[in-house]
Amino acid sequence: MSDTPPDLPADKPTNPRRRAVLAAGAAVGVGAVAYGFWRTSSSTGQAATQGAAGVQGAQGGTLVVGSYQEPTVYDPNHQYSWETYRIDRHIYESLVAEDLSKPASAGPPPLIPALAQSWEVSDDATTFTFHLRPGVKFHDGTDFDAHAVEFNVRRFSDPGFEFYDVKANAFMKAVYGDLKSFEVLNDQTVRYTFKHPFRDFLRMLPQGNYVSGIFSPQALKQYGQDGLAEHATGTGPFRLVQRVHGEKTELARNDQYWGGRAPLERIVFRPITDDATRLAALQAGEIDILTRTPPDAVDTLTGGGYAVPESAQAGLLYLGWNFRNRFAQQLPVRQAIIQAIDREGLAKTLFKGHALAAYSILNPGNAAFDANQRDYAYDPEAARKRLADAGFKDGDIRFTIATDEANQPSIEWIQRDLAKVGIHVDILSQEWLTYTSNLPKLAPEVALTSMEWGFVTPLWARIVYQGYVVTRGGGDLLGPELKAAIDTASHEVDEAKAITAWKHANGLLQQQAATVPLVSFTRYFAVSPKVKGFNVPAQNWYDLARVSLST
Repeated sequence: MSDTPPDLPADKPTNPRRRAVLAAGAAVGVGAVAYGFWRTSSSTGQAATQGAAGVQGAQGGTLVVGSYQEPTVYDPNHQYSWETYRIDRHIYESLVAEDLSKPASAGPPPLIPALAQSWEVSDDATTFTFHLRPGVKFHDGTDFDAHAVEFNVRRFSDPGFEFYDVKANAFMKAVYGDLKSFEVLNDQTVRYTFKHPFRDFLRMLPQGNYVSGIFSPQALKQYGQDGLAEHATGTGPFRLVQRVHGEKTELARNDQYWGGRAPLERIVFRPITDDATRLAALQAGEIDILTRTPPDAVDTLTGGGYAVPESAQAGLLYLGWNFRNRFAQQLPVRQAIIQAIDREGLAKTLFKGHALAAYSILNPGNAAFDANQRDYAYDPEAARKRLADAGFKDGDIRFTIATDEANQPSIEWIQRDLAKVGIHVDILSQEWLTYTSNLPKLAPEVALTSMEWGFVTPLWARIVYQGYVVTRGGGDLLGPELKAAIDTASHEVDEAKAITAWKHANGLLQQQAATVPLVSFTRYFAVSPKVKGFNVPAQNWYDLARVSLST
């Protein structure tokens, strides 16, 4: 993907061959969900939506969610972290949504209409035409239409635009860096054209990073680039009431929501970073849904009538290298470190069996995941020999692993494992916002950093390559073959060929020990018995617009 701003405007494509895709209410089979939009449907009628029309249960009430991290900012083009997106996806909507009512066992959530009622994709997957939903209003009463979409896109793609924002451009480049042109065809129709085939574009629209949620242009004009986050204004089923940093975010139902009124009147998200405090709040009835359930509490909670749904999520816990560290630059060291970590023991002991050992950066919920693709197996003796063959003695290798506080116990486990093969690890642990703000400026003594992330689309491998290899000094180090494999997979139009290409690229990532996968969590949320309609999909977030509280 290009590091330069896209060329806007550009000439219209000449008579692109287009294929009708997913009209309102279309059903998409699990086998096609990874890229989904090649399915054709002529069905019409009421679209499946993120809204609450038809939801059964008591109306009203306030749901309280105990989050394990402080959110970042409620600006779709500036934000990151799942705990942020779990909140602001109820405020902002994208052109396309995911049907989060499907259980995790059903696989990646099908793509469904949201602010776009239908769309067409050219046969070469470079041109995407969206037909927008009429009559939709932003929370400030202004109209959602093609010109609002144009304003949003130009904010992060057009340096000549009055409201262009450099920060938004940096955040959104992973999705839109290859954008050739954006066109308003009429008040209800827009078209995106990319320089290369971009089969994954539709799946990327409703994701929790590089967020394509549509905000009110009037809100940005009124409050400014940084002020939008404090006055988040979208079209979603809930609107922002207030955010008190370190204490809560409060949302109120949008009674004019195009998809129907949600059962809940209000939702309050409370950041509670300490596991024991968050658990006690659930058991005391102070919160209704708990995020990142402490593994040793699962049996107690299920025995007490709480639901702790089992799911293979789209994410995983892993370590990324800082290739500017002198030890991280050496392949035998990277390989030996992976061999020295007992990931099965980590999953079974520290996570009490409520996690799966990960041997690939492609998580189990990913469309290209192959359980037979594994990196270097746990073998501390082989790790010792590999280090000795590379000329290292016990104590020669010393570096720091940086982590956020939530993942410190896992890093302490790794610290002990690496000590057994003669590697000394120091740990730098910080609260989430401080930790993530320091990631772009890693000190040379930091060799590894922790992260909890992942996607259902195989494009995740490219995100990892760009974000954890290229930007950290490893692009040339890992060689041109890997880059070429990533580019080939990214631009492949045929689904079967794309999956094969992504597996090949993943194999090269594994061979180069480009990342250190650790575990995938299987028991992430805990839910009070009074919560009705809460579903954990095969995704890293949920839909609270369908949830109600029993009386």
